[in-house]
Amino acid sequence: MKFASPAVWVLLAALGLGCTGSRNTNLSPTTAVAPTGATHLFETTFRTQRRGVSPANVKAWVVIGLNLYPMQPVPNTVDRFEALLPLPTDRSVVRYRYKFEFLYPEVRENRINSTLSPEYELRVSQGSGAR
Repeated sequence: MKFASPAVWVLLAALGLGCTGSRNTNLSPTTAVAPTGATHLFETTFRTQRRGVSPANVKAWVVIGLNLYPMQPVPNTVDRFEALLPLPTDRSVVRYRYKFEFLYPEVRENRINSTLSPEYELRVSQGSGAR
């Protein structure tokens, strides 16, 4: 009897994990001019290939440092979220991520899963004019 090589098992595992993956697209600009009191619109999409995830059961946050800022679903769209946040006046670069949490069905009950996006950078230049 012949056994499959380890490469076949690795390929099968990769295919199995790929079916439940998720991804996001950062729709926010990478630069902003920040007069005093300026805000910035953070926007993203989230899609998952996990079966049974309802858009109503997805929550999103902007993660800046250790702070989580809730995002709202964009009306009349699917899988899109936004948050209007104040820009810091003491930093020229803001590093941020998006966190997503969603419910998915299991055999006996729904389970919660979460994922983090890659880290993004927003370059902030201090200005006195309006954006």
